[in-house]
Amino acid sequence: MTTNTRIDLAVGQARAAELVGLYRDRLTEQDRLPADRALRLACQAYADGYVYVTAAPGQVWERKEKQGTGADLLLLLSFDQAWEGRAALCEFEDGEHEELLLEELRERYALRCWPAADADGAPSWPCSGEH
Repeated sequence: MTTNTRIDLAVGQARAAELVGLYRDRLTEQDRLPADRALRLACQAYADGYVYVTAAPGQVWERKEKQGTGADLLLLLSFDQAWEGRAALCEFEDGEHEELLLEELRERYALRCWPAADADGAPSWPCSGEH
């Protein structure tokens, strides 16, 4: 059984509502969905933790099943759409980097938090003083 962290627990209710609204707007503009249908779809995508919508650079994800390697947290740095579909370039706590397909990210990790980017706007550690 997979469990996903609700987006509002990771970013707060106000930011979650803003993200849902932005996705709703994108669905109405790009996909020409009626606003009420777009809102329902946006709410459902975030409630279900749909990784293709929720994953974003700067997020910290936590391994669902700990492996004792000390690399249970990863920082999502960027996306690469050229390798077998959409993949995320991630940095682990130990400084190692890996590219994970978004499906792998969804299956093996849960969103832990989404801290503000550093002064340069780049994704950065830590989350709430933890790292």
